[in-house]
Amino acid sequence: MSTERPRQRLHIERLDLDLRGIAPESAQAIAQALGPAIAQQLAQAPRSAQPAQHLDAGRLSSAASPDPAALAGRIARRIVARSTGDR
Repeated sequence: MSTERPRQRLHIERLDLDLRGIAPESAQAIAQALGPAIAQQLAQAPRSAQPAQHLDAGRLSSAASPDPAALAGRIARRIVARSTGDR
């Protein structure tokens, strides 16, 4: 018997990222890494994402040249936490 959870889906119509102060190459890499990072966080989330018209994931501080995968992971964790009701 499988104990796998059903796949979660999160429809994002528009995502506004303010990456002001981040190097352009890093910002592009962060944007590219964000989708897979959100998918990974959804797979690990304890609850399902809830529908929302508007979700503000807040602010995160970062260095000007952050590790793109690490920052994408932090952003993804925040988005998924807010969409599942975990603050």
